[in-house]
Order: sequence, then structure tokens, then C-alpha cells
Amino acid sequence: MVKNLNELTRRIIEKSQYVTIATSDKNGNPWISPVVYAYDKDWNFYFVSIPSSKHCSNIKNNKKVVAAIFDSHQLLGEGVGLQIEGEAIMVDIKNTPKVATIYFGRKYPYGKVSHNVGQYIKRFMKKGELYRFYKIRPTKFWMNDPNSKIDLRVEVKP
Repeated sequence: MVKNLNELTRRIIEKSQYVTIATSDKNGNPWISPVVYAYDKDWNFYFVSIPSSKHCSNIKNNKKVVAAIFDSHQLLGEGVGLQIEGEAIMVDIKNTPKVATIYFGRKYPYGKVSHNVGQYIKRFMKKGELYRFYKIRPTKFWMNDPNSKIDLRVEVKP
């Protein structure tokens, strides 16, 4: 019996490192991409990607995204994860150092990021290297209630 679903929500976010984001293009064609993430105190998610990638091109045209965070090692029928609704944007250049500090400062559960803030700015922000940070601002979090005998989706808050 899980007593506090909001605490479980925070644990899932803290103990995972990939968020799978679903985007759609201007014609409504869906696309899904797993990305490594970091998060801030307000539970916004940050990831690094190339603006010309399909998911980032979609975000440019349609900021609405949905996402999922889960541990795929969970036993069959016992898994719990999050479904997230929100909006995504490219982080502007002036906020890049702050976001890079969050991203490279995170203690990732399965390994570590191979760059630091200075290396990122020096390597990936120079001309010809197009990696940029993106922010997902969640508007709603959902999970299947692990206490329910049926698949019952409930809204939760981290």
C-alpha cells in the first residue's frame, strides 16, 4: 500500500534519468523521443538536443508535449510511472548557464554526464555545434494508482 502518491511522484522523478517525450508536427503527426533529463525545484525538466532534430522541430511548431517517466526494470504488473502534460520551449541563451548548472550538477542514477557547464558552453554553443537546452514545464502529472485493483489514473503533484 502506497500512502503518499505525491512522494512517490518525487521519487520516480529523482530516481530516473530518461523522460520519453511525445511531440507532434504542424500536421498532427506524432513523434516520440527518450532524452536524459535534469529538473529544478519547481519540477521543470531540462534536456539537451539539436534544434534540427524531429522532436525539437516539432516543439518549435507546437509547444504542447506529453511525456512519460518510468523504470522499465519493474516487474510485470507491478510497474508504476508518470504521465506528464506540459509545454516545451528552447531555453534562451541568457538562461543557458543557469540551466547548464542544473543539468550538469545533477547526480544521475545511472552514470554521469561527461561535460561540465564551461565545457558545454565552450563546445556545444560555438558556431557549428548546435546543441541547445530545452525546458518542459509540466501542467499536470498523472499515474496509475498503485493502490487500486483496476487501472485507475489519478492526478498527482510532486
